Amino acid sequence: MITAENWGLTEKGFYRPTYVEILNALEYKARELFPDKVNLTVRSPIGIFLRIYAWMLNILFSVIEDVYNSRFIDTSVGTSLYNLGKSIGLQVLSAGKATGYVNITAKAGTIIPAGYLVCTPGGLQYSVMAKVKVGSSGKVLALIQALENGVEYNTPAGTINMIVNPASVAGVIAVNNDADVIGGRERETDEEYRQRYYNSVDYSGGVNADAIRAALLQEVPGIYTAYVYENDKDIPDTEYGLPPHSIEAVVYGGLDEDIAKVIYTRKAGGVQTTGSETVSILTASKQEKDVYFSRPELVPIYIQITNLVTNTNFEGNDTIVQALMNYIGGSANGGLAIGENVIFISIPGVISAVPGVVDFKPRIGSAAGQYGESNIEIGIRQKAITSEGMVVFT
Repeated sequence: MITAENWGLTEKGFYRPTYVEILNALEYKARELFPDKVNLTVRSPIGIFLRIYAWMLNILFSVIEDVYNSRFIDTSVGTSLYNLGKSIGLQVLSAGKATGYVNITAKAGTIIPAGYLVCTPGGLQYSVMAKVKVGSSGKVLALIQALENGVEYNTPAGTINMIVNPASVAGVIAVNNDADVIGGRERETDEEYRQRYYNSVDYSGGVNADAIRAALLQEVPGIYTAYVYENDKDIPDTEYGLPPHSIEAVVYGGLDEDIAKVIYTRKAGGVQTTGSETVSILTASKQEKDVYFSRPELVPIYIQITNLVTNTNFEGNDTIVQALMNYIGGSANGGLAIGENVIFISIPGVISAVPGVVDFKPRIGSAAGQYGESNIEIGIRQKAITSEGMVVFT
């Protein structure tokens, strides 16, 4: 039995007594002070007083417990959690707008003004961020940004192919995004912030691969997952394919320039960068330096769900799709890490956790229409993703 002496802060942490435990302790003390058969019933004056007092103490202990929990990353929430993260310079990520590039095909010499609007067939609108001029090739690449915050504006390549107001600029023939538009997000949740904190604590001013990875996750908005591979030997690395004394950052999310700046400022002098992407940055000494890193090859994960049985708590197939996208990853979230295999046995657990799901049979595959019950291997420079169109209910 836990007595009043063991309430509050103990060797095992903080113990918050229940309302019943508080009331029992108060009644025990009352009987000790008033031994002549004191009336402690619900309707007696002292019984009423003790119950009001127990109710107030229960609230007080709840508040004290919250204060105690606010000292720790695992249990703090909201502002208390963010204040702990500030100790390592980790700011909460606010809602963000998706950004990317669109190819504009138009008559040579056409001026595309800032604010020119393009959109998806579904009506998601994006604005050209800076004025551009179409060259003799009849094409120009323009930076675009979503009009609003949110993950729904993260769109795959080839989906931004419409002009909101064709008459606004004469000579424009077509628009299209050749690459994914990413970076749109809702305000970071406590759990997302907490996970980013854990990913960042490795960073303590060091220049090893773990410290660079932590700095990328900490300092570059929009990065969902990243890995940094290192070869500190004098000979090429055969496992990861790295040149001598080099690092390769494989990054999912974030803007190229932001990534390149962090890699350059965090890597040790004399260590070369390698990868499939190249960004030229200007150093503090006004030197131009090429920084190399890689984007992961995205491996589509197709999921077939058959014999689905649900009850009245089920809110629709979209809830299953969203759960799978959160677990595996998509254009709006990280999900599985770079290089992390898709384990078939994990899929039923994700679906079963959706409220209202009673029974089902899942299968997965890396090609449309080719499903099975085997794990899907993901390479060290690959990232598994799924989307609404890859989850099929039959």
